[in-house]
Amino acid sequence: MHKQMKKYIKAIWMVFVPLMLVTWSCEPNKDLYAELDELKPAHNEAIHYTLVDADYNRFGGVISQHGAFNDTMQAMDFVPDILKVRFVSLRQNSSALVTFNHFLLEPIWWEAGFGYELTEQDYANLGVGGSFTPNNPAYYHLPFFLLKEYPNAAAGQVKNIIYMFTEAGETNPAKDTYEFDGTDWVLQESVTNLPYIGYELTEDDYDTFGGNIARFNNFSETFSPEKHLPAFLRNFNPMAVEGDEQVLRFNYHDGSMVVQRTDLYAFDGVVWSKVPYVEERTEQYIFGALGWAFDPTVFRRLTRDDYMHLAEIDPIPHPVYSDFGYYYGASAFYSNFDIRLIGRRLNKNEEGNYWDPELGTIYENEGSDAAMAEMARRINEEGIIKLLQYRYPDATPQVGGIDVHYFIDFETFADNWVRRYPRVEYICTAAGNPPQFELVGAVK
Repeated sequence: MHKQMKKYIKAIWMVFVPLMLVTWSCEPNKDLYAELDELKPAHNEAIHYTLVDADYNRFGGVISQHGAFNDTMQAMDFVPDILKVRFVSLRQNSSALVTFNHFLLEPIWWEAGFGYELTEQDYANLGVGGSFTPNNPAYYHLPFFLLKEYPNAAAGQVKNIIYMFTEAGETNPAKDTYEFDGTDWVLQESVTNLPYIGYELTEDDYDTFGGNIARFNNFSETFSPEKHLPAFLRNFNPMAVEGDEQVLRFNYHDGSMVVQRTDLYAFDGVVWSKVPYVEERTEQYIFGALGWAFDPTVFRRLTRDDYMHLAEIDPIPHPVYSDFGYYYGASAFYSNFDIRLIGRRLNKNEEGNYWDPELGTIYENEGSDAAMAEMARRINEEGIIKLLQYRYPDATPQVGGIDVHYFIDFETFADNWVRRYPRVEYICTAAGNPPQFELVGAVK
């Protein structure tokens, strides 16, 4: 009887324990996990944590509504409280890379320029080589261009003209606003370094959609722009390639009135999709003497787009390949800095002159080591600093009283197929337009 009872109890236990484990796995007990974490001995650790809905709901209001922080309710003010609760056993010298959602209150594409964009033929007619410069500014030409283009303009009429402007080796789009005073076109405003050139839908564009969109010249919740604009963009830019973006301005009925909306769409190689107003960001937090605090250190590994930007602003562009420049040596195609002396950087043109005369002179007079040092100087002390100014236009020396450091990783490709992966450190020394950066030194 005793042996039978033991077998019976064992059988019940073998059934009960798996059921108990299934129940726990399907309905995790968060309080239990927190208690278990509290039981861990205090220690330091480097962790990576992605916020979940419960973290945003902790604060209510717009943070809970959007499941995201924003520019006025910044993550740095709330994440320390989340880490304090989530990881109670972590102590001083711990660090956390925290990934979270950030809602864009005023996204950069809202600063796009809208208006008439000068064509290659326009520049040719004006006798300008594709862009204006400080020595040959747009206001020398555009008033006469406008008189010719709009001969029947009425006093008070306003026109925006989009054009390219080159200064210090960089070419960026700009927008000038002119008003006709009855006799002349008078410059009212000039905006440089536009982040995007936008397109505003016309009545003819709305007509192509038919139905209520054509009837009222606007979209609505029922006839959403997200549903209809991707098809419009396929026709608007049939030659689009993966990575292309387009800012669109259009009319939208929000339920009570018609307003103007400005959205950004991106092409993934197959379809156009609206870029969301919520973006994913990652920040580092450290546990110090006063607990968890935001660490503003920036780590960046250069991307193809970064190398492409440097190629585009290179003072000595390649005569054929737009994704490479001789001065910085940035190659977007290979996503690296090409520092091959014999293989590329000492190339000569048809007349037998170096494409990069300065580097050629250094090589001939001081040798290959001096030429290699000059290429490194250009990358570290000029190119990457220009890239930082471009990527971080709002940079400041400190955030929350903490100095901001920038660690930049990139690849170099040298003769004999030698690849290296330096890390270089910078600090922001002054905010401004552009902010100022200073090289601290190579880290590895």
